[in-house]
Amino acid sequence: MIPIAYITQWRQVAPWPDDMQVEQDLILSRTIVEIFSNPFLSEQLAFRGGTALHKLFFTPAARYSEDIDLVRTAKGGIKEIIDVLRDCLEPWLGQPKT
Repeated sequence: MIPIAYITQWRQVAPWPDDMQVEQDLILSRTIVEIFSNPFLSEQLAFRGGTALHKLFFTPAARYSEDIDLVRTAKGGIKEIIDVLRDCLEPWLGQPKT
């Protein structure tokens, strides 16, 4: 769980009525920054879909998003991409629960 102080501060960017929505928006935003700050991932993946439009072009966001859509920029396997995504995101998201 993200500390409430961070959620309160992020509410200035994400004006959603519920703290859980603001927290999810913060997680999505940080995930996007982490992915596209990584040189390998930024070359291998493209960000698209409704969340991309609302995060990149509409301020404030016109709708709430729960996920991000990523696609490969070239043909090929995804194992290395998944491995790099895990290395990039696990330090702050934690290990997936199974």
